[in-house]
Amino acid sequence: MADEIEQLRGEIVALETALAAAFGELAVLRAAVAGGGTPAAIAAMEEMARALEGAVLRGVVGAEALGRPDAAQGFERRMEALAHALRNAIAFRADPPAPG
Repeated sequence: MADEIEQLRGEIVALETALAAAFGELAVLRAAVAGGGTPAAIAAMEEMARALEGAVLRGVVGAEALGRPDAAQGFERRMEALAHALRNAIAFRADPPAPG
């Protein structure tokens, strides 16, 4: 049972990372349509990350207002993980690794 729970936790992290990457790619596509190249793409990703980070406080306050502190804690933890994964994607795009 503990192994299954750990596997599910791993799947959650993988899904969070994929979702954050998708947010980043949406921001890049939006910037590509608007023009501006890499700087515009990075700025769009930063804007998306700020929006996610802003959603944390609103979600926590909303859940706590409904008397659901555990839900607020879980929401905060997951949204912060998403924002962190997106920040990692931004750092990777802003400073791509040297060719191999």
